[in-house]
Amino acid sequence: MPPRTLAASLRARTLAAVAIAAGVLTSVSSAAAHDFWIIPDMFAFEQDSVVHASGRSGLRFPSGSAVQPARVADARLIGERGEWKITELTVEGGSLRLHQKPAAAGQYLIAVALTSRPTRSTPTRMLRFLRLEGGASEADRLERENALTGTDSVEFRSTSYGSAIMQVGRGGGRAFSKTTGFPLEFLPVNDPSSLHVGDTLHVKIVGGAKALANVGVYAGAAADSAVTTATGSAPAGSMSLTADANGVVHVPLHASGAWNLRAAYVARRADGASSWDVARATYVFGVGARH
Repeated sequence: MPPRTLAASLRARTLAAVAIAAGVLTSVSSAAAHDFWIIPDMFAFEQDSVVHASGRSGLRFPSGSAVQPARVADARLIGERGEWKITELTVEGGSLRLHQKPAAAGQYLIAVALTSRPTRSTPTRMLRFLRLEGGASEADRLERENALTGTDSVEFRSTSYGSAIMQVGRGGGRAFSKTTGFPLEFLPVNDPSSLHVGDTLHVKIVGGAKALANVGVYAGAAADSAVTTATGSAPAGSMSLTADANGVVHVPLHASGAWNLRAAYVARRADGASSWDVARATYVFGVGARH
């Protein structure tokens, strides 16, 4: 093959490889962008029990696929008097499984953070990613602030955080107001374990150690996950809520069983004007039937 033809051929193959790699990165990012939930086997365990919970990634609560233990960057059991690292992580069936025995009776929070990877994209695609993945209010905020104006390329790191609350034994300390320290988290104002159908859960949304006013929050019960709208696009009982000026959302509880909250928060990274952190968090809790 003549040198020029060979050079052109190599250049074409290189460009093709780059395009394929970019496509793979995009598809991986999209696949990793599903919501991540921590779902306890029960919301009330017997005294001296080992707490068992599943970690699932999916599009509809509470179904999904297993998250591999290698993707877990942090896993803790948080109680009123301390916290403990969860080290027993396995894959059983279609779920990541977490097992930990608390030291005493009380209320506990399971908090898990997954690993993340940077994605190079355009501002338009980053905004589209946010809107597809529960961060429409954050995308709107970035546009209002012209935060992405003047740049053709951005890098964002999307990280998923999941937490769930449950009771072990009777009584003991309460952990519902304990912080996980994650870049985005839900801090209930009232104790979720005392709530029943017809009650309202009040939750403060905290991002970057500050209350997030006007951020969008999704809320829904597992009972709604099998019910679709006329278009089949979303559970019929799901709610799209907006935090008030104090960063608090008010969630009316219309069904018993497992519930989840989810939100997204975007913050500029310290290492560059075009680098961003996208935090995506979920919170799972149980609602009792009204007797």
